[in-house]
Amino acid sequence: MPIENNEHSLIRNLVKGDALSFDQIFSKYNKKVYAFSLRNLKNKEDAESIVQDVFVNLWTDREKLKEIKNLDAWIFMICFNTIRKHFRQLMREKKHLEKFAAYSLEDDNSTVTETEYNDLLEKAEKIIDWLPDRQKTIFLLSKKEGLSNDEISARLNITKKTVENYLTNAKSFIKKALVDEGLLSLLFYWLFIK
Repeated sequence: MPIENNEHSLIRNLVKGDALSFDQIFSKYNKKVYAFSLRNLKNKEDAESIVQDVFVNLWTDREKLKEIKNLDAWIFMICFNTIRKHFRQLMREKKHLEKFAAYSLEDDNSTVTETEYNDLLEKAEKIIDWLPDRQKTIFLLSKKEGLSNDEISARLNITKKTVENYLTNAKSFIKKALVDEGLLSLLFYWLFIK
């Protein structure tokens, strides 16, 4: 069977929700998407997050594939747009961090600033509590206790790859929830996730 026909068959099956077709497409493209993302972002965790976002988008928007003739171009368009979105978000976060840094605890409005800070911290803790138990445990071991993925793997007797998957999923969930909370809560993306 020619490759082109095989690709069209994969796309048709993916549109119908076939997980095996999705797995085959993921296997074919995930390393390319990762390499492209890493080249642009210069950060392994961000590149891994982009890979996850790209393939989540591919799955959730699979209906749109009915009109796609070139899957390779479509995937890299999603990747490019996801990276652009990532850079826009970084710029927003930078702006909010600069705004937050402009506050001084010495100023007359220090009570407001401390209150806002404590309120946001409380929101962040609630969001972390929403994580499934295993994700929450691994996230807290990583971010609060500062354990490496290898140390978490040894402590919980699971593979390093499993630890990485749990952390990626936890970060994606927390990141989205914090962004949904608005404005200064983006600060906590930097404090808890970066």
